[in-house]
Amino acid sequence: MVGASFSSVEKIEQRLFFYVCGFSFFLPLSKAAGNIFLVLLLLGFFHRMFRKHDDVLKIFQSYKKIFLVIAALLAAVFISALSSADAFFGVKKFIEKYIFHMSSMLPLIFIKYNREKIILLAKILCVGIVISNISVLVQALPRLSNEDWRFGGVLTIMSQATLLAMSLPNFLLLSIYFERRRLKIFFGFAAAIGLAATLLNGTRGAWLAVAILIPAAILLVSKNKIKSFGAILAAAAIIGGVVFMTPKFSERVASITNMQMQSNSERLLMWRSALNMFEDNPIFGVGYGQYKFAYQNIYIMPEAKERDLSHAHNNFVQMLAECGIVGLASFIFMWIYFSYFSLRGWLQRKNVACLIFFFGLWGMMLHGFTEFNFETAVNSKLFWFSLGLCLAYSRSEKIIPLKI
Repeated sequence: MVGASFSSVEKIEQRLFFYVCGFSFFLPLSKAAGNIFLVLLLLGFFHRMFRKHDDVLKIFQSYKKIFLVIAALLAAVFISALSSADAFFGVKKFIEKYIFHMSSMLPLIFIKYNREKIILLAKILCVGIVISNISVLVQALPRLSNEDWRFGGVLTIMSQATLLAMSLPNFLLLSIYFERRRLKIFFGFAAAIGLAATLLNGTRGAWLAVAILIPAAILLVSKNKIKSFGAILAAAAIIGGVVFMTPKFSERVASITNMQMQSNSERLLMWRSALNMFEDNPIFGVGYGQYKFAYQNIYIMPEAKERDLSHAHNNFVQMLAECGIVGLASFIFMWIYFSYFSLRGWLQRKNVACLIFFFGLWGMMLHGFTEFNFETAVNSKLFWFSLGLCLAYSRSEKIIPLKI
């Protein structure tokens, strides 16, 4: 009786939901803890699929276009891995960076949780992100006078930067969207912490991303566009004043267009090397997983100073070099289709989950013009998990503006 109860579909799904909650919380805080819950999540998911899988085909049909877009990307990267000089390493990396990272969304897609549980998962994720952002402030406060003043908190600087670019516009968006006072206060607080963390993180690509996305997010959800536009201008003037009166911030902003600065000049050299890789291997690139070897041993420019770099600091250039035109085309098509799918969900049905996913997607991609973040553990898992939350929420119930 105990064994039967343990293996019942209901008990499996209860345990699985606990694992998903743990993953939601630790995802933005700890790669190790997040991976523990992700492995438990996958074991529970496969156990559930073994016990009950008669609804899988129907779910595939519901998300057919989404799966086709993802399948096209997977096929392009996998073929590139097989065609590389070290196919074993390429396939191994493909399983880790794509299959494992993507798997976080499987329970959300294939198991029908009710709307309240999906909202709870989103709340837990938001709390984890806020704690991660607070860790940047805690790390920064005693070291603000240091010459090396950029901070990542519990994450690396670049992972935290992408996390901020994906979440900060959404925190502001939700502070406007929700009607309940406590939710407005929470997301307003989350946005304020996120803004401070973004400044102290010091990543210019993330600064540009949030500068573009925050006004777009506010204008999309606000009812009074003129008033909101005025508020945006006022906030921009205040933040701009703080930035330009603070030497460290103002120098960092000025460096964006300084092509003599080493980080800028090195990126230009890396991108030129990557284009050379593409010119020599136009269809499937140098092979997935082979960028590091090809760059450091064959294609590095003579004038490059940072000679041990392992990626191109750009999602699109990285994909072009490693996976060729086939890989880049599938990657761009995924971006375009996911943008269309999510923005349509908001404009046609006022589905806030779609809008949140839209800004998370664009936060990653805009920062991805100056940083290779699509395969970074925290950011990649967050991206796919957010897609799962979006799809799960969209099918949970009739979509109406939340008043919780």
